Amino acid sequence: MTKILPEVTVYTGPMGAGKTTRLYGKMGELTHLGIPYEAYRPGVDVRDVVIAPRGYVVSANAAVTPNCTTVEALGAIPIEELVLRGIKTLFLEEWFMFGFDHQRRPISGLYREIMGRWALAGIERVYAAGLDQGASGNQFGLVIDARRYGAKVVVCTAKCEYPVNGERDPKCGRVARNSQIYDVRDNRAFDMETLPDLLPEGLRPNDRYRAVCTEHLLLPAKQTKPFDPVQPW
Repeated sequence: MTKILPEVTVYTGPMGAGKTTRLYGKMGELTHLGIPYEAYRPGVDVRDVVIAPRGYVVSANAAVTPNCTTVEALGAIPIEELVLRGIKTLFLEEWFMFGFDHQRRPISGLYREIMGRWALAGIERVYAAGLDQGASGNQFGLVIDARRYGAKVVVCTAKCEYPVNGERDPKCGRVARNSQIYDVRDNRAFDMETLPDLLPEGLRPNDRYRAVCTEHLLLPAKQTKPFDPVQPW
């Protein structure tokens, strides 16, 4: 029987939940076992090309510099070439961004199409990490379809970074499962009902992200403001 889908493991959760650390740990494990792999990140991302978190302490058996290759779309990964080289395992960082085109519109049916193509080509395992939902609260399509089609979805949590009493410190510290976007100039969160699903980090210099608990997800009106799409990206 022809394999329809590869084995997929997805690490999801809010900002700062350790998703990338989990991905990096798995890369170190495969390196120790001598299993070859390739790692990719989306071109729409604006962050660094190195998967390893800064300051992350690795064991002697872990990968030291697991750099990602930037590609504009999942379909641009040269799967047949990789399989010919004996590579049957892929890692995808910030993978939820692959689910949008460059106009930030969601791509329908992408997961089933790509994973099916990869399985037929010989890819056996895929490990991915990224947010499971936008600050809007909407689930990303790739995560929804990963669950639908049998992927192992590992949900990670963070500590709430909302500053108590309006101060920068201390932070709340409760369990956080959501990400929040706020304006660093006044520390006011954007009303989640006014946010687009995808708002890549770094394109608006005054926007910041933080993980929040349920108590600090829905804030009083005086502590929020509507998102202004006219503001420069």
